[in-house]
Amino acid sequence: MASESELIAAVRAIFEATPDERVLIGIGDDGAVISQPKGRVVLATDIAVEGTHFNREWSSLFEIGAKITAANLADIYAMGGKPEYLLVAAALPHGFTVPDIQELARGIVDEASKVGARVVGGDVTASQQLVISIAAYGSVKESVTRNGAQVGDLVIISDLPGASAAGLELLKQGVRDERTLPHRRPIVNYEAAKDFALAGVSAMCDVSDGLTSELLHIAKASGVGIEIRTDEAIDFNGGEDHIFVATISPHLPFPRQAIEIGRVVLGKGVRINGEIATHKGFTHFLE
Repeated sequence: MASESELIAAVRAIFEATPDERVLIGIGDDGAVISQPKGRVVLATDIAVEGTHFNREWSSLFEIGAKITAANLADIYAMGGKPEYLLVAAALPHGFTVPDIQELARGIVDEASKVGARVVGGDVTASQQLVISIAAYGSVKESVTRNGAQVGDLVIISDLPGASAAGLELLKQGVRDERTLPHRRPIVNYEAAKDFALAGVSAMCDVSDGLTSELLHIAKASGVGIEIRTDEAIDFNGGEDHIFVATISPHLPFPRQAIEIGRVVLGKGVRINGEIATHKGFTHFLE
């Protein structure tokens, strides 16, 4: 296996391919230094573990890098922000080669370049399995949180969920065609999140652990109830689609691409077509 310095050198050129005058100190030191004008900063981080979040038997390293990056970028957009910089840490298993880490890096860069974000540092170490952690740094003018939903607001989503979960089921059955791509590398509509924020949504979440789970988060944080009534065939419990769910006043202009699925009401919890929602989505730990 290559040395740490060799691995860092191998990906440095990929991560630094696009110059940025705000990066005063980039990859190679103990930390990155970025010139930041006055304003609010939004930060997010996510970790992905082989066997839990991805499977190298059916996903390429390029797809894995892109998928994990998308999860972090979506979190920044869900806060009403714009991602700018990423820190990437990876624990690499024995036998992980320079071409392997370069493919992983290219996947990260490919997804980050969609929104103009750039990797400015990170760390590598050895491990029994592949583990990747990304920290995202962005700017935000008016942050959007989970606790802003108001009684009377409409509940909207940026797209129908379920494609990733459906792809995962096919992969488990041995299918390896284009229908599985939404799980191997979700296509995130970042523009929809921007439209939601600009429209003045009162609360917003990235749907990573299932729509029911995110609705419950919004209801609890805002101290309200949510009633979902829809004839759409919606998968409420499948995760990793990275669509966006939000609440918005009915008096504001409707965001483009928004699909109305319910309303914020007095009370607590979530009801879907009259039934109390109890499924909490994907969870890493037993409760």
